[in-house]
Amino acid sequence: MTRLLFLLFGLVLSAAQCEADVDPELSKLDGKWIMYKIGVGYPPPNGPTELFPTETETLEIDAKARTLIRKVNGVVTESTKIEIGNHPKNSPNPRLALVFLESKTYSFLRIDETKGEISLYQKCPLEAELADGGAFYYKKQ
Repeated sequence: MTRLLFLLFGLVLSAAQCEADVDPELSKLDGKWIMYKIGVGYPPPNGPTELFPTETETLEIDAKARTLIRKVNGVVTESTKIEIGNHPKNSPNPRLALVFLESKTYSFLRIDETKGEISLYQKCPLEAELADGGAFYYKKQ
């Protein structure tokens, strides 16, 4: 009986530890997101500063499992493990970014909880810093 109690206590502690491992910033991204506009980072003179997607793109983010599934018109185009943190790490001014572990890339990330939206910048290799200014805007579904 004592062994059973210790086993149950260990399982409860284990489960509590797993819950604590979910990054609070990543938990803000949990759920389904749909892209609704594209920001043009450096538009040509007299050109548009925003574009609207011609295809339906969704992100399904599971903060607990630390996964992201990207679908374009309902077809999975990316499935990856993710992390959230400041990048590039060697920069004097790192910014919040979403890291795509399989492709070893990241996208700068902005979270606007009041609007229920996020923006992801163009993907960039982990060891580089991208400055094109283009961003993809998603609303929570």
